Amino acid sequence: MRHYEFLAEGEADPRRDFAESLIACLSDSGPVLVYHAGFENRILRETAAAFPDLAGKLDAISERVFDLLPLAREHYYHPEMRGSWSLKSVLPAVAPNLTYETLGVSNGLEAQAAFQKMMVLPKSSAEREDLRRHILEYCQLDTWALVVLARFFAGK
Repeated sequence: MRHYEFLAEGEADPRRDFAESLIACLSDSGPVLVYHAGFENRILRETAAAFPDLAGKLDAISERVFDLLPLAREHYYHPEMRGSWSLKSVLPAVAPNLTYETLGVSNGLEAQAAFQKMMVLPKSSAEREDLRRHILEYCQLDTWALVVLARFFAGK
């Protein structure tokens, strides 16, 4: 298993670079794990429409998307979740050692705000580099959380 990441750097539209990076990182088979597939599938559809030459490969990725949220809703509940099936609620119930609390960016809204701030700072700025690092740490934990949940639901 390998971790790959993409975070736009410049002012140009990053969608094509992102799509090409995603295609290059994913093999041609196996599930693409997500949590709440609506957003990811919408982005894949919109990106495929914007770049018809990549549409076949993006559509193939979309067909492999496996959403862990319905699996959690239908087959798992723990009182620590307090009625929420968000990833941030399910993960601590399944893997209490994994936490977002110690990260510089601990949720999606903070990640969006950090990214917006990062993009207006000078590229050589130490603050920009700190924000970039915090965003990537948050995203990496989100990715690992999906792996942990998939293994948990598979009984491994």
